[in-house]
Amino acid sequence: MKLLTIVIPAYNVEAYIDRCLSSMCLDDPACMDRLEILVVDDGGEDRTGEIAAGYCERYPESIFFCHKENGGHGSVINYGIKRARGRYFKVVDGDDWLNSRELPGLLDLLAREPADIVASAYRCVEDESGCLLSVKKPTRCEENYGHAVSFDSGQVDQVIKMHSMTIKTSLLQGMGQQIDEHCFYVDAEYIAYPIPLAKNVYYDAREIYCYRLGRGGQSMSLKSMQKNHRMHRRVFDSLASFYERLPDMSGIRRHYIVCCCAQLLENEFQIYISMGNRFSSIERLRRFDRGVRLEHPAIYGATDKKSIRLLRACNYLILPLAYLALRIKKPKAFR
Repeated sequence: MKLLTIVIPAYNVEAYIDRCLSSMCLDDPACMDRLEILVVDDGGEDRTGEIAAGYCERYPESIFFCHKENGGHGSVINYGIKRARGRYFKVVDGDDWLNSRELPGLLDLLAREPADIVASAYRCVEDESGCLLSVKKPTRCEENYGHAVSFDSGQVDQVIKMHSMTIKTSLLQGMGQQIDEHCFYVDAEYIAYPIPLAKNVYYDAREIYCYRLGRGGQSMSLKSMQKNHRMHRRVFDSLASFYERLPDMSGIRRHYIVCCCAQLLENEFQIYISMGNRFSSIERLRRFDRGVRLEHPAIYGATDKKSIRLLRACNYLILPLAYLALRIKKPKAFR
C-alpha cells in the first residue's frame, strides 16, 4: 500500500506540468516508493499527456497517467478518490507544484502520524514573476503546530483550504458524497464533505504547496467568477443543502461546516458587488440574500464581513458604491 496518493487535475497545462511533476520526483527511491501520483488529463488537447508519459516511463511504480473525457475538476477528484491506493490523499493542480525540500518531511510525518487530516502552510506565488506573494498558515494559533487537535475541542480555528489539506483516503471514500462535476469552485465541497467523519487535525508548519496566482483565466478571478456565476451558485446551493442534511454532531463541528458555507456566501457577495454597476444587480442580490436568510439562517448569520453587514443594513441600495470601492481597491481584477 502506498503512503500518499497525489491526484493532479491536468487540463491543457503543457506549460506547467513539467514543473509540477518534477517537484514530486525525489532523489530518494524510498520516498518515491511511498508515492502514488495520478496525472489525470481531463479531456485536454495539448502535450500534457506526452510530457506526463515521460515521467511514467522514468517512475513506473510511482507515476501513472490517464486521459479521460472532460468532466471538470470535480470529476478528476472523484476519479482519484475511487482509484487511490495511498493511506493519505492530496490534490495538486497541474499548474501548481510542491516544495521538493519539504515533501520528504511530510512523508515522514504521514508515516508516523495517525491524524485524519494534516494541515500544512502553503505559498502563494505570482505567475509572471515567480515572486513569493505570501505564506498562508493553516492556523492562527502557534501552539497548534506539531500535534493533533480534536475537531470538537474548538481549536480548529479556521477553514482548512485544499492547498493545505492532506487527508486520509478512507474518509473521502467513505463520505458518501460525490464532488460536483462539470463545474468550477468545487474545492469548497472537497474540503467540507469529509468533515463529519474526521476526528482531528495535525498542524504542520512546513510550506508544502506552491499555489500559482495571476495566471490568465483562473477561475477565482473576478471576470471568471462573473462569467461562471451559475457554477458558483450551484456549489453554494450544494454545500448549503449538505449542511442542512448533517446528522447529529457537536455544535463546534457544525459551526466549522457553516464557516465553509459562509466563505462561499462571501464570494457570492463579491460577485454581485463586481457587477454592481448593472441595473438589475441590486434586486438580484436582495432576492438571493433574502432567500439565504429564509432557507439557511445559520449560514446567513455566519459571515462577519463589514461590507456585507453594511449592504444588508442599507437594503442593498449602496451596491453601486461598493462596486466603485472594489474597482479602486482591485483595479487589475477588472481588466
